[in-house]
Amino acid sequence: MSDSFATQLQQYLAANGDPVRAEKEKAYLYSDLKHYGVPFGKQNAFTRSHKKYLKALPKPEALRLVRHLWEQPSFEERIMATSILSLHAESLTPKDLPLIEKMMRESGGWALLDNLIIPIMPHLLSKYPEIYDVLSDWIKDDDYWVRRSALLAQLLFFRRGEGGRPAFFFQLAQSQLDEFWINDQYPDALQRKRARFFIRKAIGWTLREMSAHQPQKVVAFLKANRDQMSGLSFREGSRKLPTAFKKQLA
Repeated sequence: MSDSFATQLQQYLAANGDPVRAEKEKAYLYSDLKHYGVPFGKQNAFTRSHKKYLKALPKPEALRLVRHLWEQPSFEERIMATSILSLHAESLTPKDLPLIEKMMRESGGWALLDNLIIPIMPHLLSKYPEIYDVLSDWIKDDDYWVRRSALLAQLLFFRRGEGGRPAFFFQLAQSQLDEFWINDQYPDALQRKRARFFIRKAIGWTLREMSAHQPQKVVAFLKANRDQMSGLSFREGSRKLPTAFKKQLA
């Protein structure tokens, strides 16, 4: 039955694709994948129309479908793979980390990576606190997308104002303020630029989400690290602070 779903998805993408949009998306995302150029609204509509079926799949069958779609050549099929995995996030265990890490390392960009890591990792971290040790390894990886994953893994905790380990996030973020490793790892100027941007953005974004519920902790981190932080991380991290807390940074 899941094979039939994969075929339906391919047919839907082929029927609703836009070659002009596809080329623009490839350029915007620096993507090496095939793009059909299906508008996000139509992609989401297809996913919603099959959500009940996908969620009801037994976990082994769901993971088989995830692996199959991930091995396909198109961006849209890989996005669907991350969405299906997210639907089964509550049933994931540490034994599924190799699949998650494989997808993380092969994402090659923020769109696939963020759709994978942000919704899934909080479920694992809540049930299996030992996975925080995995984030400690990720933050030292030579791949900046893996480091970004470590920084974004707790984002939903902070957005909701419950769960997560703020002090641990601050430790991870502080370790990335010195960007010496980027020059050593990436000889290409564009890659160095992208590595800095996506790490800095992840730090600022997570601080911003935390600031609604724990503004004093965010202010303390920003004040303590202001001289070391990039302007991007500082601006993003302070952007949604309540006015009274922003004044503490003036």
